[in-house]
Amino acid sequence: MAYDLKIVGGDIVDGTGAARRRGDVGIKDGKVVALGEAPGPADRVIDAGGQVVAPGFVDIHTHYDAQVLWDPMLTISPWHGVTTVVVGNCGFGIAPTRPEHRGLILRTLERVEAMSLAALEAGIGADWPFVTFPEYMDAVEARPLGINVAVMLGHTPLRLSVMGEAATERAARTDEIATMKRLAAEAMDAGAVGFATSVSKVHVGYSGRPVPSRLAGFDEMLELADAVGRSGHGIIQYNVGRDPRWEEYEALHAKSGRPLVWTALLAGSLGPNSHRPQLARAGEQIARGLPIYPQGACRPIQFEFDFHSPVVFDTWASFAAAREASDDAARRKVYGDAAFRARVKRQADGRGPDDEVFMGKELEGDTRRASFKGFVIAEAKDPSLKERKLVDVAKERGIHLVDLMLDLAIEDLDLRMRASLLNFVEDEVREIIQDPNVIIGLGDGGAHLSQLCDACYSTHLLGHWVREDGALSLEQAVHRLTGATAALFGLNDRGRLAVGLPADVVVFDPATVGASALERVNDLPAGADRLIAHPRGIQAVIVNGQVLPPPGEIPRNPAGRLLRQRAAG
Repeated sequence: MAYDLKIVGGDIVDGTGAARRRGDVGIKDGKVVALGEAPGPADRVIDAGGQVVAPGFVDIHTHYDAQVLWDPMLTISPWHGVTTVVVGNCGFGIAPTRPEHRGLILRTLERVEAMSLAALEAGIGADWPFVTFPEYMDAVEARPLGINVAVMLGHTPLRLSVMGEAATERAARTDEIATMKRLAAEAMDAGAVGFATSVSKVHVGYSGRPVPSRLAGFDEMLELADAVGRSGHGIIQYNVGRDPRWEEYEALHAKSGRPLVWTALLAGSLGPNSHRPQLARAGEQIARGLPIYPQGACRPIQFEFDFHSPVVFDTWASFAAAREASDDAARRKVYGDAAFRARVKRQADGRGPDDEVFMGKELEGDTRRASFKGFVIAEAKDPSLKERKLVDVAKERGIHLVDLMLDLAIEDLDLRMRASLLNFVEDEVREIIQDPNVIIGLGDGGAHLSQLCDACYSTHLLGHWVREDGALSLEQAVHRLTGATAALFGLNDRGRLAVGLPADVVVFDPATVGASALERVNDLPAGADRLIAHPRGIQAVIVNGQVLPPPGEIPRNPAGRLLRQRAAG
């Protein structure tokens, strides 16, 4: 047989967890047609000697819902070997959206996922090519996609489309729930791979309001779960923030009959070693045959933030006035207010409200917990402050570190701080990622672009946790990045190398694979900035049989697909 593409001499790791084996891969018409032995000529040959040949990575936690409309390559995910992404996570998306609600949904994404409003407006444009969810799917499918995209229906746009601004203020009426359920069924019929929602208290939308999904009663959740179940396919993704809701997981699964993945199981979320009882409880549910899985991360959760939108304070009661400020001028006024500063100091010192804080008061005896003491000045007008701890500069100047922070913010709202929030105690992270019940994800591609970059989690996992630490074998890590995630989301023709399946492939050097340090660039629409990480050790990324060009270049004939999911049979 003559092949379009042949990959020769590599170590094949097929995504099932099976041991690697030396061999060739033959690809024709976008599919794998030979595996192990591939005799015959090829139009193009990739020499994979000393390299690993694996399925393309399947990233189940991204927020490219808007970005796909102006960047069909979905950078930077394919740079790091990702060939399939799932969007709509945490209940955030842009469909269905009525024309009169477009500004509200974009301002919600600006606040909760720290997306540049200017970039969103410039990237999508004024004339949105959709209103309904099925129309959004058609619009994505019409794009020249560089990689594959699967879409979950987001609870926040669904609720907003039915209830308008009331979605951020109250529970839904019976008739509104019925309308949402009908639209959810419509979305599943259009090929959605699931339904996603959030009750996390860190999810704060425009004008400091809770995102719409947080106002939903559990009766509403159950009706939407029923719509997913009646479709005969799909998954429920449930972001609960820091506190697991074990009984709710079981109730949503019982109502839908579908798998559920909850976000997130992170090191330090409820104090030191708090992951252990969560792992045990999750394992007990799975042992009872319940397909309920925690989602975890393999990288530290670190945020760089500015004071236009100081997202790390979203759950601080003392920061309410700043969240509700209408513009930057009002925000500066709040930062200078003596009463506001006094409230923030009380909370920072552990003498005031401690509502769901990620930072602030340290837990007794827990010096690892993120706090003001760990804040680093990432960027400031005064270059001498760069990469210095806030607490050290405050001591030098003889002022409270809250006063220093807010003084610097008033001077320059572009001031950037870096805070380590969670998942930075390596011994604890190791235990989480070694647990086979944990779904590794939380790359967050497309979100928090100026604050973090974890879309490189795949190369980080292979470089740090496989090669450097040895926490996972190469076969285990590839399986967790491919077959495990694809199977959970019902993407049954992805995540494995097998004859007859689409040829989504990544070729990488196990001795060098990894991610670079973060770099800030201004390449988004309207010149907005983002953090990126460059890959190391990735030789080739192949999507449906087409080799992608180097990072930053666009393929001549993009081969990515919208992956619509339908009920079996």
